[in-house]
Amino acid sequence: MENPEEITGSKIPELLEQLKRERITIRFVVLGTGSEGLSIVLGTKVVDGKTCLIIDIPTGMRYWISQAQGMKAFIEFTDKDKVHYTLRSKIEGVTENYVCIRLPMVITRLQRRKFFRVSAPADTKAIINEKDGRYEFNVIDISEGGILISHPASFHDEDRFFKGALKTLIILYREEGIKQTIKVEKAEIKRIEKSWETGNYNYAFQFIECGKKEENDIRNLVFSCQRRILMLRQLQKEEEQA
Repeated sequence: MENPEEITGSKIPELLEQLKRERITIRFVVLGTGSEGLSIVLGTKVVDGKTCLIIDIPTGMRYWISQAQGMKAFIEFTDKDKVHYTLRSKIEGVTENYVCIRLPMVITRLQRRKFFRVSAPADTKAIINEKDGRYEFNVIDISEGGILISHPASFHDEDRFFKGALKTLIILYREEGIKQTIKVEKAEIKRIEKSWETGNYNYAFQFIECGKKEENDIRNLVFSCQRRILMLRQLQKEEEQA
């Protein structure tokens, strides 16, 4: 079991300044609403005598975020070393340009690296081009650190796809109906397993090398998948309550 570390005191402003300086993307959630968005830290400010964290208006929340004043917020992010942090606090104020969140007393840091793993839409594919042809896989789930893919048939070439093999991946997906592509220059097969339910082989890849743009695209894809899952859950709840 992993033991989280608590960051307190003067270390909190130092960490928040790092977020601002490096423009690290944060995931912002208004608790109890199912609403979330991506944002960045703009700095700190004293509001009504309380020191607050100032963040940009989160994506997709501009038209209703003013109603969130007084609600509880949850924020999580990973630093440049992919170490995971979380915090909870109260939304003290909202303007047209930013959200004020009371400076938390504690920020939690997990000792190991952690990535959000989410199920991918059914039409998400991964392409691996070999000398003798093109191999197309279904994407089962994805995180900022890796991907789990499966061949749609009971196919496995142990001379090409073996633990430790390095491959270039092309991830194909749709965002708002538009085809999108992400190229991961180097990914390593960390695990191979056969699904006894389907008879197909699953391949777990760890991303080893990709560009900054591609890293950001993967992060946005993961967030988009998270948002889609939350929307489906909300619809299911509304149907159950109807």
